[in-house]
Amino acid sequence: MSVREYASDVKANWNWHGIRLVSALVYLSMILPLIVVVVNSFSAQRIATFPPSGLTLDWYVEFFRDEMFLSAVWVSTQVGIAAAVLAGAIGTLTAMGFVRKPFPIKKALSIALLTPMIVPPVIVGVAATSFFTEIGLNRNIWWLIVMHTLLALPYAFLIVRSRLYLFDETLEDAAMTLGADRLVTFREITLPQIAPSIITAMVLSFVISFGEFTASQFWVQRETTTVPVVIYSMVRTTITPKVNVLATLVLVITMVVPLVGLAIQRWLTSNAN
Repeated sequence: MSVREYASDVKANWNWHGIRLVSALVYLSMILPLIVVVVNSFSAQRIATFPPSGLTLDWYVEFFRDEMFLSAVWVSTQVGIAAAVLAGAIGTLTAMGFVRKPFPIKKALSIALLTPMIVPPVIVGVAATSFFTEIGLNRNIWWLIVMHTLLALPYAFLIVRSRLYLFDETLEDAAMTLGADRLVTFREITLPQIAPSIITAMVLSFVISFGEFTASQFWVQRETTTVPVVIYSMVRTTITPKVNVLATLVLVITMVVPLVGLAIQRWLTSNAN
C-alpha cells in the first residue's frame, strides 16, 4: 500500500469516527432531557434538582390520586384511540380510491387532503374554532376526536397509499377470475397484504393525537383537557414533580404503543407470507 492510499484510508477512518461522534452527541442531546424528566419524577424534593438528593414514589402515589391528571390521561387515550381507528379506516378507503380509480381532480384533492399536514396547527386550531363557533357547536370530546382525526389523516393516507402502490394487483385479478367478488377479494387478498401498513398508520395517528398540543389548546374544556395541555398549564403556573410523573407516563405510552404496533405488524406480515 502506498503512502497516499494509507493516508486516504486514515482520513476515511477519521471521517467515519467523526460522523459517529457527532451522531452520538446529537442523540445524547435528544435523550438527556428525557432522562432528566424521568429521574426527577422520582425526586424526593418538591422542587426537583438534578441529580436528586433522594428518590421516592410518593409523587406517583399523589399523581394517581389526582382526578385532574387521571381525567386528562383518560381523555387523551379515548381521543387517541378514536382518532387512530377513524384515521386508519378513512385513510385506507381514501388511499384505495386514489390508487385504484382515476378521476380528473385527483391531484387537487390530494393537495387538499394533505393540507392539515402542511398548514401550521395553530392556524388549524383557530380556523376550526371559528367554524364550529359559527355553526353553534359547543366544544366537547367529539370535537376533539374529529379534529385529531383530521390532523392524523394525511399521515395515515400516505402510509397506506405507498403500500398500495407496491401491491401486486394481479393477485386481485386472479381472485376475481376464480369467482370472488370485490368484497371477498378485498377481505381475503388485499387486506392481509396491506394490514401491516394500516396498523402503522393507526399507531402513528395515536401518537400524533396523544401528543397534539398546539391546535388542541383551542378545543379543550375543563372536562375534556388533554395531557399536553395540562402539562403546559402546570409548567406555566406551578412546577411540581407530578408534572414530571405525567411527562414520564406520556413518554412510556408513546414508546410502548409503537412497540406493540411493531409486534402486531410483524405478526401480520409473517401470517400474510
